[in-house]
Amino acid sequence: MSESYAEFHDRLARIYRTQEKTGRVGRESVVVDRNGYMIVKGAGRRRGFPWAGLFTVVVSFIMIKGILMSQYGPDFYSQNVVRLSGGTVVEKAAAWTMAPDPASRWVATQIRTKL
Repeated sequence: MSESYAEFHDRLARIYRTQEKTGRVGRESVVVDRNGYMIVKGAGRRRGFPWAGLFTVVVSFIMIKGILMSQYGPDFYSQNVVRLSGGTVVEKAAAWTMAPDPASRWVATQIRTKL
């Protein structure tokens, strides 16, 4: 029993020395259970950037612009975008985002030919 205890403390000393050298303690969370024991759990894996969600938002936005362009017609849609570009900062930002682009024009022509 004392030999395993000494090995345990040697391991702890090695871990502490490594942490002092690197300056990194690690991403851990400490939980105290109902019996009073401290349980050290490693933190979960860091999540990356949600590329799929961003892609979904961009595609949805292009589809909505295409639907609006096909329903209102390109002339009326462009007039409204021009009207927005002369307003406040928020309206200018909306005009910039709602400006017709090749992808939304393509979606609008596809919708118009199907109807």
